[in-house]
Amino acid sequence: MEFRVLGPVRLGAAGRTIEVGEPRRQAVLAVLLLEAGRTVGVDVLVDRVWGESPPERVRRSLQAHITRIRRVLEQADPGGAHVARDSGGYRLVVRPDEVDVFRFRSALREHRTDAVALRGALRLWSGEPLAGLRGPWAERTRHALRQEHADAVVAWAEAEVRGGDAASTIARLTELTGEQPLQENAAAVLMRALYAVGRGADALACFERTRRALREELGVDPGPELAAVHEAVLHHELPRGQVPQAPVPAQLPADVTAFTGRAGELAELDRLAARAGDEPVFLCVTGTAGAGKTATAVHWGHRVRDRFPDGQLYLDLRGYDPGEPLSSADALAALLSALLPEGAEIPPGEAERAARFRTEVATRRILVVLDNAATVEQVRPLLPGSKTCVVVVTSRDSLAGLVALHGARRIDLDRLPPADAVALLWRLIGERVTAEPVAAAALAERCVRLPLTLRLAAEQAVSRPMTPLSRLVDELRAAQRTLDLLSGGGDRRAAVRAVFSWSLRPLSPGVRHAFAALGRLPAPLFDAHVLAALVDRPLDEARSVLDTLVRAHLVHPAGADRCGMHDLLKLYAAELGDDVGLGRVYGYYRAAVAAAMDQLYPGEAHRRPAVAASPVRPPVFPDARGARDWLDAELPSLQALVAHAAAHGRPEDAVTLPALLFRYLDGHHETAALAINGHAHAAAHALGDRVAEANARIALGGVHEQAGRAGPAAAEMWAAHALFAEIGDVIGQARALGNVGMIEETAGRYLLASGYYTRAAAMFRRAADVTGRAHMLTRLGTVEARLERAPAARRHLRQAMDLHGQAGHQFGEAWAKVGVGELAVLEGRPAEAVRLHLDAAAVFGQLGHRDSEAWAIDGLGRAESANGRPAAAAVHHREALDLFRRHGDRAGEAWALNGLGEAHQAAGSAETARDHHAEALAVATRWGCHEQIARAHRGLARAAADPETAREHGDQARVLHGELGEAAPELLSVAPPATS
Repeated sequence: MEFRVLGPVRLGAAGRTIEVGEPRRQAVLAVLLLEAGRTVGVDVLVDRVWGESPPERVRRSLQAHITRIRRVLEQADPGGAHVARDSGGYRLVVRPDEVDVFRFRSALREHRTDAVALRGALRLWSGEPLAGLRGPWAERTRHALRQEHADAVVAWAEAEVRGGDAASTIARLTELTGEQPLQENAAAVLMRALYAVGRGADALACFERTRRALREELGVDPGPELAAVHEAVLHHELPRGQVPQAPVPAQLPADVTAFTGRAGELAELDRLAARAGDEPVFLCVTGTAGAGKTATAVHWGHRVRDRFPDGQLYLDLRGYDPGEPLSSADALAALLSALLPEGAEIPPGEAERAARFRTEVATRRILVVLDNAATVEQVRPLLPGSKTCVVVVTSRDSLAGLVALHGARRIDLDRLPPADAVALLWRLIGERVTAEPVAAAALAERCVRLPLTLRLAAEQAVSRPMTPLSRLVDELRAAQRTLDLLSGGGDRRAAVRAVFSWSLRPLSPGVRHAFAALGRLPAPLFDAHVLAALVDRPLDEARSVLDTLVRAHLVHPAGADRCGMHDLLKLYAAELGDDVGLGRVYGYYRAAVAAAMDQLYPGEAHRRPAVAASPVRPPVFPDARGARDWLDAELPSLQALVAHAAAHGRPEDAVTLPALLFRYLDGHHETAALAINGHAHAAAHALGDRVAEANARIALGGVHEQAGRAGPAAAEMWAAHALFAEIGDVIGQARALGNVGMIEETAGRYLLASGYYTRAAAMFRRAADVTGRAHMLTRLGTVEARLERAPAARRHLRQAMDLHGQAGHQFGEAWAKVGVGELAVLEGRPAEAVRLHLDAAAVFGQLGHRDSEAWAIDGLGRAESANGRPAAAAVHHREALDLFRRHGDRAGEAWALNGLGEAHQAAGSAETARDHHAEALAVATRWGCHEQIARAHRGLARAAADPETAREHGDQARVLHGELGEAAPELLSVAPPATS
């Protein structure tokens, strides 16, 4: 439930707005809300609601209002917020996070320097607080809330100016200082923002206006802060237009505990790395398994991290995992994700990614650690071309090609020297090593003086504090004698395997079985649920087993409730285990993914494959956010499982998991979505399953469409349509046609889009697919609104709302609200449009569908512009722009930039408007968003500094609209949602 007082007093529940009733009842609820959790006396309530002259039977009226409020609350959310009767008054029992004013104050208190959080807090306001309520208490409260709002605007603006986005604050600060000319702190921030964008004269004029107001109203001069900013402007001592810096990557894993020895190797790494700047530096740390290559590279990286102020990158290439090594293309995607601003485009091909990576690091001083490389071919595309970076590659291979062709220097790690091996045991075990020096030395030799096996042996010693080291040596000697007989003796690998075997011996059979089974698990990480499925044991028992394996150092913690396994241990475990439990693991993941998707998108459950229940209960997802968080954490494992299924004879799983994940991947995780759906397509083709193949092609087309690649997107959609047509799948054909319509809508070809939507809606109706038809009617109504066909738009959007409601599809209903909001702007109802877009944004936010939320927020900006509030509109467009960029939505980026331009133009900032429209023109041109190109030209015509330029842009806009077969309407809201 959600209560609102930062605007009209409203109650929201399940994505809909519930009217409270007449103004007096709203006032009673508002008093209780602002005093939530505290008892409000009857006399206080009467005074605040009715003022000094209440009617005779006011207490009876108050009781009637309370009764009706209780009824509304109970109907909206049974068992939720309620009004309690206390001695002498009433108390509203409600969670603070359900009341907009408390959420607003919390954000202001806890995130005062976070621009993104403060923008979200300001978005909670939907007009005048307590709108429509009268009386002295309402006026006093409104005045106090307005002051809180002003303080939040100033805090937000300060954060934006510090972050380098001064331009986005000017319109809103100008509006605030106009309404409150005595606000010195607002004037000071506005002056800094104006100076930062090169408008020093306007900054001085702002100071003069504020100085004059202070003198005329209060008879005082500006305070020291405002005066200091004035002096700084006069003497050019303020920074201009700063560009926000991308976060510096710091990806090195934690340094290894009790790192010992390798002094010579570390010194050699220091010596070779000192050449950076004069020549490319590629360092290969090679050696046998278990020699501590990763530990040495990471330990050295932490020692020298200050030499690399532009960041440290770390990537496990998984070259010796039992599963598939990380491909060079996926490795480059991971590296670029760490280097590029959030939402920046990652090229689709390996060669393009390699070129972009070299460009990004060309002038930066960065340490790149590439761990567990399998071959030279895997590493070569990941090498920078500049002299400023140092690359450290670890591998069991000698990497001779890197040395011969790229000038790499090799540091080979052998066994630890005897003294260092014993020193490591001393650091891990303690004084028992000093007490038994001969046994300690023998133990080190039995462990082949390798750090991995020494640590395992040390754990055995620590877990058995009363057992002499000499006894442990005898046990290990007996285990190795057996393996020597089997291997012919003298094999270091046999000695290592003996240490592993000896480490397992004290464990119970169930724990040993679990260790062996984990060796065959394709996923890089796992939790107790996965282990329970793998070994077919109860969840509590699996948790206990996992704890035992962690204590024995046979697996290691890797984030919240998840574990991983050293590749050498995993290879040894794989020798002992079998694939019997993998079927149960896939079954568990099918059930868990289905449960998460049902929580996120219940209205589309009928479109997802039916899955059997798993003997292992999936995690409980309390809400949509919890479901999305779980999917985000499991995505690397899901990707590995799908790849393994496609490559190892499990095509049904390679098809089913991507089909379940369709809507989650839609509009998110481009690299993972391409890989997962690519495996699904290949597996479906191999199976001869045309339905699954067509579904995979629709998913791949959606990824291309989201990234702005209209050509590949359309090719995939038409290929899917042909497959569905061959097998007579009407619903599939309708989905493909609807997605082609979305591609046309994104391009701004609304007439073509409406044709595809109409055909698709008719096919969904024939097939009795309520959700599909509702999606198409939503899009059809939206483009009809843009074409100014209001009656048809109204009819189709009303039908869409009804159908989404029947299906219980919150996601689709929210999109329909966005379309109705667009129509409301067209028909001159901007306040209604604001409410609808706010409702939609709230639903998308709850579902974690950030790209859809961005579209609703951008539409909110358009509605606020129509409502005569350009400053508020600019804030919403800026927030939408940030979200679009974060998710790589290029069409959305063009929409938001044009919206910013229009808002700044309306606020009188023509120069800033030109900048935003010019950027929108560049983005829209690159990605083929023809209608947004025309919109940008229209904006540039309005903001032009001379008539000739205005005429040129206006002519280009008219030509483009003519080519699109449309008039040149003022655009109102948003582009299409995710694929259907």
